Amino acid sequence: MAQEKQKEDGNWSDKDYSAHYNRLYATPAEEFGACLKKLSPGPSDTLLDLGCGNGEFLELALAKVSGAVGVDIADSQLEQAALRFKGDARVKLVKAAFLDYRPEPGAFTRGFSRKALHHLDDAAKPAFFERLGPGFKPGALFLLEDGIFDFERSELEQHWAALMNDCEAYYGAGWESKKSDVSFCFRQEFPAGVKAWTAALAAGGFSVIARERRSSFYGSLLAKKS
Repeated sequence: MAQEKQKEDGNWSDKDYSAHYNRLYATPAEEFGACLKKLSPGPSDTLLDLGCGNGEFLELALAKVSGAVGVDIADSQLEQAALRFKGDARVKLVKAAFLDYRPEPGAFTRGFSRKALHHLDDAAKPAFFERLGPGFKPGALFLLEDGIFDFERSELEQHWAALMNDCEAYYGAGWESKKSDVSFCFRQEFPAGVKAWTAALAAGGFSVIARERRSSFYGSLLAKKS
């Protein structure tokens, strides 16, 4: 898995890259709120945030759950998260590549990842979820919000022109500033089609119970652990 790990790590060790991402792609609080609502957490729940970044979602979730773990590879992001929580015992921050992370068995009842797991290629995705699955209790919910194509990744080039048109409509006035990053993501990283994501989740014992389609290339899948 060394090659997949290298792809996953990408540029996140670069502080300037993390700052660039946070500047252009910061998540509005209302979007994180909508994600949390889908997970319907309660005070007995424990949550895992994969690709937790600077801890914005974790902070919101802590108003609902008993405890949470955030996993990220970027030192600068984790440093910001640590400052946000200032030693709050309910939160644990872990520096790890996704393929290296091993949760304790049955540790979590809720899971979340936004714009992070597309760094795993299609071979690594099911392997990752297979390792992750035992960390979730039966009935646990996992929300994946990421690059989810209407088509399979193998069909990317034949859909490229329509995809660029969809991106321009989705991003509006901000498209030109994001076009290079988004095009790089589509071609050099690993957003996937619904079938591929569903199969990856199934490898961890999760069944998709709901999909929200926000565009032809982005949306969410809510899955439940069997």
